[in-house]
Amino acid sequence: MIKAGDIVIKNLIDSIVKGDYKPGDRLPSLGNIAKLTGTSVLSAREAVQSLETLGILEVCHGKGIFVTAGAPIIEELLEARRTLECFFATMAAEHCSPEMLLELESLLKDMDKSLAAGDIESYSEKDIEFHFAIGKAANNRILFKTLSNIRNLLQYQLFTVNRVPNIIQRSSSRHWEVFNAIKKSEPERARSWMWQHITETIEVWKENISPLYR
Repeated sequence: MIKAGDIVIKNLIDSIVKGDYKPGDRLPSLGNIAKLTGTSVLSAREAVQSLETLGILEVCHGKGIFVTAGAPIIEELLEARRTLECFFATMAAEHCSPEMLLELESLLKDMDKSLAAGDIESYSEKDIEFHFAIGKAANNRILFKTLSNIRNLLQYQLFTVNRVPNIIQRSSSRHWEVFNAIKKSEPERARSWMWQHITETIEVWKENISPLYR
């Protein structure tokens, strides 16, 4: 189930990517954001704080909430993901414990069930958990914290891309390739499959989604 704060983030990012709010524009107040998204002021505040941490929004006390010159950054996020997660896949192939392998395999099997049922939301939730599990398995707390800091953007991007027809079938195949390379302790192969997976995601975003916001 999507959290209220994530609903706010999705709505705000949608508006920024579409150009409804441009760099320098002031957003509605927290109270109005809450009304527009059907959430609470607390959820709106948490969402704004998350986007401020990522450099998308700037909160100027006494003046309001503003879109920064760094937005939108979804394509930059994808590029950052490719670099970060290829490293995670490489290191996971070297450090992954038997317990983490079981967790990864369980997530993949759950994703296959969601795929068979046509449940894109459930698949996307497990998709995020799968990528985070690989991040944990890489055993680098500093870089994993970096991934955690962009979780909301990552969730928005995955839920959006996974709605493109037929993409999750290919995504599922790539996930299994990455997992098998990690299981067999093949760092370079794990890195290569992760690179291909996220590169394909970047292409899907640019070809199918980004044009809708121009």
